[in-house]
Amino acid sequence: MVTQADLESEEYLKLELGKLVPEAAFWAEESGKSGDAEYHWVIDPLDGTTNFARGLPYFCISVALTKNNKPILGAIYQPVTEELFIAAQGLGAFCNGVRLDITALNSIHASVPVVIGLPFAYVDYYQTVVQKFKKMTRKHCVVRSSGAAALDSAYAAAGSIDIVFFEKLGWWDIAAGVILITEAGGIISDFSGKPITPESTRYIGGSKSTYETFYQLIKKP
Repeated sequence: MVTQADLESEEYLKLELGKLVPEAAFWAEESGKSGDAEYHWVIDPLDGTTNFARGLPYFCISVALTKNNKPILGAIYQPVTEELFIAAQGLGAFCNGVRLDITALNSIHASVPVVIGLPFAYVDYYQTVVQKFKKMTRKHCVVRSSGAAALDSAYAAAGSIDIVFFEKLGWWDIAAGVILITEAGGIISDFSGKPITPESTRYIGGSKSTYETFYQLIKKP
């Protein structure tokens, strides 16, 4: 689903971000990759489009600046709640000026959710998530699927969510979330434990302790 809001948001962001770093190329969800440079603006102009179109107030705008395909700056904005999550390499992560720190989250527990992405349009990927979901339920995790991966990552950086666990994503879905979670003191990887790259479509992120607990859980047969 693509709405007029997606298109207008992306057009506006490309215009204004281009003024900030004129030498940067773009990698946006609706218009794709344009240009080839050391720096890229990675843009999801409206993450959670289906929620937005149906009147559900869970969506966001996600922007990251990458250098040699590694996020060095990220911002995720929830316009309904007016929450602005920002992070810069080596400078930490913040929400509306309050520093985020998830190093104190020690373990997955039943009172805080694990958020998963269910790629319903892709049968094989969907089955992968469902199988891993069964392992989670054996550990009595509270599982959610909210429909806005970037915003889920922002809330993981804030400690409101224990773990984010996604399958079949685009780079625009996760680039800003990558730096938010790491700058908040967390860890992320693909399902095999490798670092996230623009080619990654699988993504696990959370505090270091909860990440390790969950990663070991999904590795088990």
